Amino acid sequence: MRDEYQSIKVNANASLKVEGSRFIASAFPVRDRVHAEETLAKVRKEYYDATHHCFAYAIGAEGKEFRYSDDGEPSGTAGIKILSAIQSKDLSDILVIVARYYGGTKLGTGGLGRAYFESAARALAEAVVIPKVVTEELRITFPYDETSRVMNTLSHSHTKIIDTVYDDDVTLQISVRKNSVRMVIDELVNVTRGNLAVKSHGG
Repeated sequence: MRDEYQSIKVNANASLKVEGSRFIASAFPVRDRVHAEETLAKVRKEYYDATHHCFAYAIGAEGKEFRYSDDGEPSGTAGIKILSAIQSKDLSDILVIVARYYGGTKLGTGGLGRAYFESAARALAEAVVIPKVVTEELRITFPYDETSRVMNTLSHSHTKIIDTVYDDDVTLQISVRKNSVRMVIDELVNVTRGNLAVKSHGG
């Protein structure tokens, strides 16, 4: 599993006019499926008078959680085309909605497919692409006299300290890049000579 992928930083918009029909495409960064559905509901309200609200979204490092809709357009002419535009840019954690205002002239399935793909592609071309990293949270506990060795190890690895608790021992909550988890744990166990307890946060 890859632990780095691309998404977009902020919303981006673009429009396209074909044979009198107007296509307004909006791209949004989204955290998860619920966020995508909530955003979709808001956009439907904003463009309440549009003829169709077609969309696609992809979630997660592999983009394996996805959904698309033709919203009344002929099957295969809208949602899947929008998803194809997203996949062609290798993006995830993203929602693209294309609101269509029908202009009175039928475009045919080929013309519709091209219009929806092009509208989505234009919005994505306006977006600022950013890298995202998949992480895992760990809770590590160790004696005080191991602190310098642990901190030194963490400073040279793909980790971020989220919280620190000083009690009988020291407990750190850390965020570790997914593909580095095993390596980081092995290094910590090695430098503390096994004097360390590790748990997945919440586990």
